[in-house]
Amino acid sequence: MRDFLDGKLIGMQLRARRFLSQMMEEERGDTNFVAIIIIIVILIAIAGVFKEQLEGAIEKVFGSLTDFIDNGF
Repeated sequence: MRDFLDGKLIGMQLRARRFLSQMMEEERGDTNFVAIIIIIVILIAIAGVFKEQLEGAIEKVFGSLTDFIDNGF
């Protein structure tokens, strides 16, 4: 009877260890997912900043081009 209970106890310990190791792996996956989302948000914000700078530069170039054309080559 004691051997039977020892076997059950060892089996439960192994299942608990396996469950904890799977839980840790899942946590890493969720952490990586959150990190990827944060990186995407940062890239979108940087793209927004450069978009405004690019639009300003294009307006300046086309303004100069329009003045050049209006003044007659």
